[in-house]
Amino acid sequence: MPASTFAPSVAQRTVFYEELHRRFARQHFDNWVVWAGNETVQIDGVEYEGALARAYIEPGISGVQAQVRCELFVAAVNASEVRPRDIDARLWTDALGRGGRYVPMHLAMDGAGRPALRGNNLVFESEPFSLAQTGAFNYSVEFSADSHVEAGRKEWIGVNDMAENRDGVIVVSPKWVQRGPVVSEVCARKVGARVEDGVFCSGRLAHVTAELANMPADVIYLLPFYQPGFADLHTGEDVRKGTLGSVYAVRDFFQIDPQLVTPLEEVDWQALVEEGLLRDGDIDGMEASELAAMLPSQRAGLDCAALLQAVGRAELRALTRRAHALGKRVIFDLVLMQTSRDCPLIETHPEFYVRDEDGRPAIHRIAWLVYSDVALFDLVFNEPLQQYLLEVAPYWIEACDLDGVRIDASQTVDRPFLKRIKNRIQELKPEALVLGETLCPLHEAVDVPVDMVYALMVDFHRDVEHARPLTDFLEEVHGAFAPSTVAMAYFENHDSPRATQVWRDKYSALLAADGHVCAEWQGVCGGPSADETALQMALLKNAQATLIDASAGATTGTCLTRGFEWGSEWGEAVRTDFENETLLNPELRRQAPHDALMRFYSALAASRSDWPELHTGKVYYHRNDGEGGDVDDRVLAYVRYASEGALLVAHNLDPARVHSVRLRFDYLDRTLDPKLFLDTYQLVQTEVNARLECIDDAWYLTLRPLQSHLWRLF
Repeated sequence: MPASTFAPSVAQRTVFYEELHRRFARQHFDNWVVWAGNETVQIDGVEYEGALARAYIEPGISGVQAQVRCELFVAAVNASEVRPRDIDARLWTDALGRGGRYVPMHLAMDGAGRPALRGNNLVFESEPFSLAQTGAFNYSVEFSADSHVEAGRKEWIGVNDMAENRDGVIVVSPKWVQRGPVVSEVCARKVGARVEDGVFCSGRLAHVTAELANMPADVIYLLPFYQPGFADLHTGEDVRKGTLGSVYAVRDFFQIDPQLVTPLEEVDWQALVEEGLLRDGDIDGMEASELAAMLPSQRAGLDCAALLQAVGRAELRALTRRAHALGKRVIFDLVLMQTSRDCPLIETHPEFYVRDEDGRPAIHRIAWLVYSDVALFDLVFNEPLQQYLLEVAPYWIEACDLDGVRIDASQTVDRPFLKRIKNRIQELKPEALVLGETLCPLHEAVDVPVDMVYALMVDFHRDVEHARPLTDFLEEVHGAFAPSTVAMAYFENHDSPRATQVWRDKYSALLAADGHVCAEWQGVCGGPSADETALQMALLKNAQATLIDASAGATTGTCLTRGFEWGSEWGEAVRTDFENETLLNPELRRQAPHDALMRFYSALAASRSDWPELHTGKVYYHRNDGEGGDVDDRVLAYVRYASEGALLVAHNLDPARVHSVRLRFDYLDRTLDPKLFLDTYQLVQTEVNARLECIDDAWYLTLRPLQSHLWRLF
């Protein structure tokens, strides 16, 4: 008899009613007697367990279907005899509209018309529902055996009231994010910066615009461009960090740092109007054409600060317009945790801040780090403050056509507020990216509702020379995050020293201590000095770390995407150090050996479309255990594979010795025809001799020190 024809059992429903509605108070259920949980959601063929699931869609073009399952245990009933209408279930979710809607759920039945049990638990399935808009959405299951429908008082009991559960979360992201866009971090203050007559002159937004074509990235991430503050309102003292002050000490979230704007006397007002960059209303009560037609003497009578802000917004629009023309997107740093200590909000909204024992805004402290130049927001459950901050990102996205945000220290922000931020942004711009900084233990990052998180690989790249720790960490990442999570991997950023300089110092010491290694490397690099050789070694390590970041993930686990700091691509040794008057050296891009690294970055960015396995494939890590492994555990080797092909990526992490590995590819079950796609030794040699040889059903690969290969296997 089909399951749908079974009549409900009055006796069974009575038992369910007693156990669910009468016997226990909410949140006081005895879970030896009644329990509900194990909510899972299936999306696009992938089943997600735990706190967070992921979906990727093309907003306005295509969505995906989702289906939720949940289990229920009631000791007093014989689960195998339960019929579909003995108990009711429904799913609540806000993925179908603001305020949330209900989706019917049904008891899962087997082919014989009996409940499809999981152990002793009943399993309920929702009707499929569509995920058609980007954002972060909750879902939860409710049960009822109450029959008072006619009286309008049917009672439902949520799984969160029955056991230790919490709402499931589905993060729906724009499809382009799933392909792992390359992200370049840029501090506008340092792009085009110079020293004139002994005085540091800040870089400008216009300088960033001019550099965009040279940045081998899909997404440009701008560090904070807001107006900074330097003083303490209560003491009057200058509390800035360094000589320039921190870009994270925000005085006004809705104003651009005037130092990033072209001086008024250099502005071509007519050009800004003709190009549509200056808009009506940029200066209150004035049309753009009226402002452009003014004589300089007439403009001199206007508010200088307001004019600078109008130019700043126009130049930020020029930046995003140029980026979009190049096929790039631009996101910006959304600071949520603090302001400068002279921010006007301290006086107008003292309730926004955590206070110290003297009643002054508390200094922001994280572990051993003390940020004495900023005042800490009291963000948690502070609705007026959250409402204020919710408007920051939409303001800049609307005003200057920016493409999303990077949320500073997102793991410290309460999840409901992060959800509101993401939804607010993507209601305005469905294709926007919300990138969350997650510099924290993995378990603290797995439920952060953003489109992309951070992969904590900096120290591995900079310090580790053996494969096992890195492989262990990668597999831990795959197990921790929801499948298809995109995590940005990098080896340096504004908080860290330049990795290329760290490597150069390390290799200089190695060459000085070992004459044989020094001679070998000078032979590889064509006989330069030991110092120049150490630089070329550091650039090879830079390329190796970059290739690992680009290729070591898996779409079935965590897909790594590559991030780099402006300067990484030419092997910059000077820290960005935005608090001080340091100058970077972009002129190195045109000088050997840095120009070879630039070509490598550009070629890697251009080649990604030729390697679909990086966006769709699984990963197999070839560990150096037992037969065939590298006994010194210095070779990191893995295969990205899908039905259409397979890529072998192998790296010799040893800066001193050649290593060979024996590899078996039985799991591919295909005839292999290896072709070398990439050899990082091309940075230091015009010709390379690389071979992947098959002998007696095993494959052998030899790698020279710090050498990395990428092979297409079939």
